[in-house]
Amino acid sequence: MKKYIIKSVFLLSILLTIGCSDDEYLDKQPPDQLTSENFWRNAEDARSGLTAAYSELEARSNFWDGWQEGRSVVEYFRSDYVLPGPDATNYSHWMSIYNFNYTNGHIFLDVLWSTNYKGINFSNQVIKNVSEMTADQISNSEKEQILGEAYFLRGYYHFKLLTLFEQIIIRDDIVAPATLDKALATRPEAWDFVMQDFKTASDRLSFEIQPQDYGRANKGAALGYLGKAYMYKAGDESSNTSDDYQNAAEAFAKVIESGQYALVDDFKSLFNGENENNKESIFELQFKSGDATSYNATRLHSFVADWAIGGWGGILADDRLVAEMKEEGMIAENGLYDNRLYSTLYFDDPYFNDESTKRMEGSTWDSLIEATYGDPNAKDDVAIFRKWLPEPLEGNGYIGLNVTLLRYADVLLMYAEALNETGNTEKAVELINEVRTLHGNVPAVALNSKEEVFEQLMHERVMELSLESTRFFDLRRWGMLDEAMSAAGRNGFNAQEHSYLPIPLSEIQTNTEIN
Repeated sequence: MKKYIIKSVFLLSILLTIGCSDDEYLDKQPPDQLTSENFWRNAEDARSGLTAAYSELEARSNFWDGWQEGRSVVEYFRSDYVLPGPDATNYSHWMSIYNFNYTNGHIFLDVLWSTNYKGINFSNQVIKNVSEMTADQISNSEKEQILGEAYFLRGYYHFKLLTLFEQIIIRDDIVAPATLDKALATRPEAWDFVMQDFKTASDRLSFEIQPQDYGRANKGAALGYLGKAYMYKAGDESSNTSDDYQNAAEAFAKVIESGQYALVDDFKSLFNGENENNKESIFELQFKSGDATSYNATRLHSFVADWAIGGWGGILADDRLVAEMKEEGMIAENGLYDNRLYSTLYFDDPYFNDESTKRMEGSTWDSLIEATYGDPNAKDDVAIFRKWLPEPLEGNGYIGLNVTLLRYADVLLMYAEALNETGNTEKAVELINEVRTLHGNVPAVALNSKEEVFEQLMHERVMELSLESTRFFDLRRWGMLDEAMSAAGRNGFNAQEHSYLPIPLSEIQTNTEIN
């Protein structure tokens, strides 16, 4: 998939040239549209169209205001355990997200909205045009595969929008002049549409995936996101129904019973580029370092890493996260805290101050902090995120470090939560222990009540998934945002106003069907 993504650059240059000038927008010409007369002639065209649909994942077609900063700030800064890094205060548009005083004219909102809808339009082009291809143009098996992936992508883009924005527009066909202006859907309508696309994708796709196709969706991704969507819907008071947890459990069970996935022993290797596209990865965003023929790189590591270790200083962790991750004490088999702590964070601790091992970028916490900030105690009240950093960090600029969007461990924990909510607490405990004993190197827990299991699940999701774009959304579906933000001193937050992002001003100004 890494090599295929590059081809999308050329295709996108065609797509974005058609129907995207200011005058054409004023005349309401359909954006990003190709016609059957000049495209969609054969299987190669179908593959190229599908690659274009993948190219908008996580807003990466807009490197800075989308992938690199927009997604990171919107999804990380709204966590109660995250603090702005030393560089963040230089950017008022970053800080407005952190302080929850942004407006609907914010550039990041506009980019996240528009890139997801570009992805939807590309997906719709594939669905419509590949559906019309004959057996002479494309084989039946490849046609089904490409359509399955296109339905998955359309569902994924709508899902991303629905988790970010309070209301969205359902786009189920290629944008045309008559449909540029379209009303907002209700959240129940949008959830139904997302579920149906993931179901359609899962019916068309298989679990098997070849190495040359890593990064493409398969049946496991479709079912995993179907279950995740049901979990999010279950926590959405505007839309939830009594069968959401059961539906989620059924989708997750199929992923687990497939036998295609397993937990990886080395937790740290899931994030530092040493073990990409592994058995735990269900859906993984592919990156590739630039070379003479292609370019599809990332600098997420630079945003995440503090100045002390050679990063740009975009983000820090509140010491409350360290306290949460130390909560069970030094109970690991190796005499340390839950080992996931050390793979998630750098912090002031004997583990990172051991001169004989120098476990922090070839040095120690005190040495690096003193060299950067003039005092070894200058950052004792915060921690530095370690996830998504190559090792060593030094010397890494634009690189090809993949980012996993859905892991098997997340599926196991969501499955445990769904089972707990539907009365199977015993099985839920088994799943919790499967994750924590392997990744955390800590003893199994014995839990007897639904309440105890839920409390442990909240803890396990912090231990397992910090800085993986889950925390804010977990708190929201649990109805705990106000409580968590208050505990973090985030006084500008109000759940009624800030649980979802507002519809971007650009959409309101150009869509006559939105008031």
